[in-house]
Amino acid sequence: MRFSLFGLIVGVVSLPLLAANPVSFTNDREGESFYSSRSDRRAESRALRQAHETYLNDAFAETLRGLEPSKLCSFDLNAALLANLKKAKPDFSELNGAIIYLRGKNQFDDTVTKLLLEANSIATSSSSFKDPDMLIQPHARAMEEGLKILANFGTKSRGQCFDDAYRALYGDILKFDRHLTSNHIEAIFHQAQAQRIISPEIYARLEKARVNELETRSLTLRTYYRKIQSLRTQFPLRDRSERSSFVTKKLDRIRLSRRQRLMESYTDIQIILMADIIKKLRSRIESPRAEILIFNQQNQVETIPLEPMERFRLAVKLLRKEMSLLPLNTFFQGRSPEYIDLMTAAFETGVIAGSELDELAGLEEIWNPKKTFWEKAQVWVRLFGTVASIALPPPYGFIPALAIVVIEMTVGKKDEPNANDPTVLF
Repeated sequence: MRFSLFGLIVGVVSLPLLAANPVSFTNDREGESFYSSRSDRRAESRALRQAHETYLNDAFAETLRGLEPSKLCSFDLNAALLANLKKAKPDFSELNGAIIYLRGKNQFDDTVTKLLLEANSIATSSSSFKDPDMLIQPHARAMEEGLKILANFGTKSRGQCFDDAYRALYGDILKFDRHLTSNHIEAIFHQAQAQRIISPEIYARLEKARVNELETRSLTLRTYYRKIQSLRTQFPLRDRSERSSFVTKKLDRIRLSRRQRLMESYTDIQIILMADIIKKLRSRIESPRAEILIFNQQNQVETIPLEPMERFRLAVKLLRKEMSLLPLNTFFQGRSPEYIDLMTAAFETGVIAGSELDELAGLEEIWNPKKTFWEKAQVWVRLFGTVASIALPPPYGFIPALAIVVIEMTVGKKDEPNANDPTVLF
């Protein structure tokens, strides 16, 4: 898989230069927010009843002033934002609603929103009584060592963002015994509070972080900011006002949008590699000609031109091959991204336009998991005519072709329609 190492080096070297610029989280990719439920709207309304829009905007602008990219922290940003709001409105308490409002004004995107909401949930949690008999106790030495580590937590975490401090704490406990489970650590936290080694407030924070599995998450406000800056440096957006609601749709089985999963699950290098596969797919689909060259021992060439549908099927086969090779890539370490991840990565780097993604998202029937391959294919044929429509010039050719690729990649077929057709090569 070809990859521009020079581009990566330039991106990494340029990151220190970006630190001199003011910190900005302005949303430049997402359309309708993932956080648009009734409960989100009610929280926003409560915040606006406590503080006018002007106060919310001014407080956030004041919060951003003086922020250093190397010291970004969702917990600290929330605390500073709330403090600035209380300067004008001392009784202000609806921070969640303020975050939802600021997302609606595109001050930041859904990934930042999630980080801030989770941080506020952890910071404002309260401790509750637990029956010690219901806890799963670790062995005595692990409990003793865990309590020693917690005794130093306040000192060691001073000046650290809470998510960094928590992961370090969790790691230190597991260093003593890697077989300890989350339930064992729950018992250690509970015992530390019972012995007043930690305060009820710290216990509540630690327990909330444990329940939310904060130790498993590598994405923080600081790392996300660096990732976005790296991507924007290497792939400057042609149109910063272009956004897509396709990437903010909820994924099945998990409470994340497509773009949130992309940003939480993949590094900037992995996103670039995935986008490059879709870039090559697009180039192959939009190519006006494709040929097979066959050489004999005298270097004489037989040229076999491919028909439009054969070019399309060849592009899909190459896509499948390249996706199957991704887990073998050093950067992926055995991980196999889904096709939706590749499409989202392609939008993030500008390979696919937002209008193209949203048009594809409008074909709701092709995303219906209850429909078979051919039922989904009927939608494509009904809307775009016949398979010959893939030969149309873009954008009319790429959208239906991409729709069929979605069907190909998301629905397994038992029978290949061209398997026994001698007139079709691919």
